[in-house]
Amino acid sequence: MAVDVTLKANITVVCGSSGSGKSAWTKRQIKGKPRVIVWDIDEEYINEQGFEAVRDRGHLIELTLKRKKGRFAYVPSSLDEFGLWCKVAFAWGNCTAIAEETADVTSPAKAPAGWGALVRRGRKRGISVIGVTQRPAESDKTIIGNASLIHCGMLKRPQDRKYMALEMNIKQEIMDKLKPLDWVESTAEGQFKKGRLRF
Repeated sequence: MAVDVTLKANITVVCGSSGSGKSAWTKRQIKGKPRVIVWDIDEEYINEQGFEAVRDRGHLIELTLKRKKGRFAYVPSSLDEFGLWCKVAFAWGNCTAIAEETADVTSPAKAPAGWGALVRRGRKRGISVIGVTQRPAESDKTIIGNASLIHCGMLKRPQDRKYMALEMNIKQEIMDKLKPLDWVESTAEGQFKKGRLRF
């Protein structure tokens, strides 16, 4: 697959405590997208309409090699498979790659190699990356540093609220006042907005 260096990065960080609405918001962002690959550690996508549950790494590789379109929810047998999932998403290209609960598979110190490549170089392959986490202060900093959009819901831990207020360049009191389903967003260009997820 040829790379295109003119493509803009489309990297989204989605964070919030359990029950904050982050998965519901993320699922809305991919509505109608024909090529989606999810690291679905908690099996949140396997029953979503149009998604195919994949539980075997060989099958995941085979599907992405054969199909031009597909919505694959990969349920790994262990966290050690994250690097492989990243490589498969990178090779497939022109897709949306969603990594659920990045704090389980990344650390603040350095992004794992496959994840780092997906975040830093995925745009050249037409890949939109969405990293989702409950614990942003314990997750990889590469995606936050490269994010074109940060979408943040209520965070229960004071450390996470303080951390995200700094990363989003907003007052911590805004983060402290968020309730379940409230959200704030900031873009790489410095735009800010807030709202509430409605069902």
